[in-house]
Amino acid sequence: MPSYGLALPVYLTMQQVFRSANPETRLTPRGYLDYLLHNNKPDVLSNTIDDRSGYIRDVKIRFRKRMGLGKTVTTDDCSIQDRPGRFEMTLPSTLFRKYALFFEWKVIEKFAEDALAMVNAPNSTPPTRIMQIVIDDFQTALNGILGDINDDLLSVQAAAFGKNAVSGLNTAKTLNFPLSTTTNNLAEGFTMLMADAMANEIMPSLDGAAFVGSGLINNFYLQQTYKPAVTPTIPRFYYDPRAQVKWGVNQFGLFERDAVQFINICRFRGAAKSGRFGTSQFGTMRWPVRDSFGGTGLSDFEFDFQAREIDCPTPDMIIGGALPQAVGRGVVFDLMASYQQVNIPADAYDAADPLTGVNGTFRYAATNA
Repeated sequence: MPSYGLALPVYLTMQQVFRSANPETRLTPRGYLDYLLHNNKPDVLSNTIDDRSGYIRDVKIRFRKRMGLGKTVTTDDCSIQDRPGRFEMTLPSTLFRKYALFFEWKVIEKFAEDALAMVNAPNSTPPTRIMQIVIDDFQTALNGILGDINDDLLSVQAAAFGKNAVSGLNTAKTLNFPLSTTTNNLAEGFTMLMADAMANEIMPSLDGAAFVGSGLINNFYLQQTYKPAVTPTIPRFYYDPRAQVKWGVNQFGLFERDAVQFINICRFRGAAKSGRFGTSQFGTMRWPVRDSFGGTGLSDFEFDFQAREIDCPTPDMIIGGALPQAVGRGVVFDLMASYQQVNIPADAYDAADPLTGVNGTFRYAATNA
């Protein structure tokens, strides 16, 4: 049949065309999860609970309370003031999230050869070969998976903020960042421009972006040229746009070093629990992810996975809670996460101690007036 000069369409992927601006794999910064993953190195709790043998162990933390004032005596009477005791902290149960995708053979066989190629799953243990299309589709889903995990942990911390010894409360203490209409208006000018960029998941440095114009914007750039950079020593900032939803608008936390410990365990380890079993492949994996601002910290989160072979057509598969539907042969890939955070217990200090209730996490609300 003649083509009359017409050519078949050429399909390009969104990644090929839009590259770093590709919406498919854009990952929203998850600042709180990023903080937890990098706050506790080495991972004493995780490595004790999950020693990579495949067996999960119960762990308890023993602690003593420092002595407060007023318990010493002023007479040499051979009296005994205390018998040293130990207290136990039971760790909370881990939280759990799972996301599964079904890949039907008759659908995926329509993709290009490179999409169907078997490649090693990212940092999997044991090394597992899966189709490239599985990796690509989960890369798209990771924004929601890691987002749900981050939301869970933000909610846990919302109820776990400790007391501030200054206010005597564990509620948000208001901090005002004074407003100067000429130098420090936090709602105007370049500050707002960078905030808008972050809300649109563009790096606040605007790396690779450009401005075109003249007038005041030009004057602003000229001013920056002659403005000495003064950077005080301040805690590292982890940007998390979901904090305002889980904690409150303009609220933020100050975290003492090591005050919050993160648990990230995996169940499918060891010779008895990983590898091939029945029609499934079990193991663990870490995804090499990069968020919208170039951060790679979330790559340290470790998942369990199960690749289930559907070796017969299925008349009643339920996908996403919808009505049962008939599907052909294929594979279901389950990505699972078990995690939790551990705060210093509220009774770590003696009841008479001025720091009773303090746990190294402090809640604040920022104003600009």
